[in-house]
Amino acid sequence: MMNMDLLSHWVSGIRTNFNLFKFLGFISLAILISACTPNKELFTVNYVVETDPVNTADDAADDPWIDTYNGIIWATDKETGFHQYNLDGEEIDYKQVGKVNNIDGRVTDEYYCVVNSNRTFHTLDYACLNLILKTEHSGSLVAGMNVYGVCMGIINGKPMAILTEEEGVRIQYWNLIEEILVSTFDITSDETNISPSGNEAEGCVFDDENKRIFISREGSDGILKAYNAETLDFIRAIDSRSGFINGDPEGVTIYKTNEKEGFIILSSQGDNTFNMYDRQAPFLYQGSFEIENVEDTDGIDVTNLQIGDYSAGILVVQDGRNLPSNQNFKIIDMEEVLKKKVLNPGSIK
Repeated sequence: MMNMDLLSHWVSGIRTNFNLFKFLGFISLAILISACTPNKELFTVNYVVETDPVNTADDAADDPWIDTYNGIIWATDKETGFHQYNLDGEEIDYKQVGKVNNIDGRVTDEYYCVVNSNRTFHTLDYACLNLILKTEHSGSLVAGMNVYGVCMGIINGKPMAILTEEEGVRIQYWNLIEEILVSTFDITSDETNISPSGNEAEGCVFDDENKRIFISREGSDGILKAYNAETLDFIRAIDSRSGFINGDPEGVTIYKTNEKEGFIILSSQGDNTFNMYDRQAPFLYQGSFEIENVEDTDGIDVTNLQIGDYSAGILVVQDGRNLPSNQNFKIIDMEEVLKKKVLNPGSIK
């Protein structure tokens, strides 16, 4: 395992009113109908391991990153910092470094990188180790906005990061090694009849090999969008609440079946399901699954690489309930997901 100290400088008797009853009944019915999305293919899987709960009560656990280099899981407590867990779900480290909302990273033959969005200091915190040159780049990049979501990828050999704005429409694109803000764009720029508020984005993921970025835009429509990772040109809206997304689209990640194929996994938070879409354009819907006893999920991460005893990789998801304990994270064996997906293929091209 890598010496984690190398990164520790930054990662360190009620009466019922009849009219009210009718109103609540109407709302409940509306929620029930909205949860039953037509033609949504659904299967169920179980988690195999759960992590120790985060230290903070209420809505605190948020986003995981699977560190395949060290065989561990980094996961945020968005009120205090982040935890590190082994594959048995046991906490092995905890660092209080501020309100770390989201976390991501990359492990390649050349780079080992970790990034987070720190809401205490409104920064993009990062550390990148060049495994070939044995050099390190690290720091805290001042965003000039209230930060929210973060993700990173290696595009044309360069570690790049997307940083989103809390309760705002700005998306920043950063070159981490050069510490340059390359571009800023508006997540709603392709839309019409935009709501005056609630348009923030949080979940995002890079597809390094296909040079794309996927961003889940919350707000009135709840849209999963695709962008070109080199030019930031808008490609298309993949799905929305008028399709297979219920409630907010939250965490998004990519499971690779080969270098350029696989599927996108998205947390459809409103109905406690996880939608799958083809990794290749036009990103067709490929079915959904639910995880037994997991609800209200924010962040997710997946790997196709063998890690520990999991030959097909793992999926890690935040569990927004986990009662009566504090929130935590669940580990799912991707072999079970893949086997059940074959039996429940969804919409195939």
